[in-house]
Amino acid sequence: MQITEVTDLGVRSAAITMRRDDTPMTFMLYPMLHFASPAFYAEVRRRLRGCAVIVAEGVSGPTLQSDAMDFANRYFPRGRQRGIVAQTDEAVLPEDIPVVRPDVPFAQPALDLTGVPGLSRMARLAGLNLALITNAHLISTALAIAGPRVLCTKDLEIHDFAFTAREERNADTPMAHRVMDARDRGLLAALTRLHEERCREPITVGVVYGAAHMPAVSQGLADRYRYRPRSAQWMTVYVPD
Repeated sequence: MQITEVTDLGVRSAAITMRRDDTPMTFMLYPMLHFASPAFYAEVRRRLRGCAVIVAEGVSGPTLQSDAMDFANRYFPRGRQRGIVAQTDEAVLPEDIPVVRPDVPFAQPALDLTGVPGLSRMARLAGLNLALITNAHLISTALAIAGPRVLCTKDLEIHDFAFTAREERNADTPMAHRVMDARDRGLLAALTRLHEERCREPITVGVVYGAAHMPAVSQGLADRYRYRPRSAQWMTVYVPD
């Protein structure tokens, strides 16, 4: 099952409906990219209005993505993002729908950049703390320098299993295992509680998480409770100029 798609025409994310035969509850998976066009976030928000509960990534309040975009604009010319914005709760989550957040504060781990030659000295000159630099900062900086075309990389293409050699390499890095495994366990624990408590209700649970987490979600729900993908609809994340 393809979760995100990257082509010359743009980037798309699949809204995936998962159901099981024995009970009426539905899980709707919304694979998120944390930098995208405003129209993508508006589409996710519109679809979430039909949910009884939302399971969302991160913690409430200002996001690392927004902080990272501010960081990039501080050191690089403004306007290079050309229609790309950072994901925020205000843009994505409808009001008055309960939100479950399995993540702990500072869900996005800092990258270990201290070993990069010369980078520590450059950071000191710029007044930056490398311990606070995240993958979001790197992406937003690339957006500021090169524009939205940096989003059209095959590294953003995700399947529910490692479909290509590139996906296998990305999944096999030690950092990926440490970070994804810990966060995926928390996410699946929250979905398990919702299933066990409310599976006999005819409700829809929206899962709004980074696309890289969705293989673990779909596989976990299938293995534990026999949920299966019943349908998927493409949502446009970004269309290049």
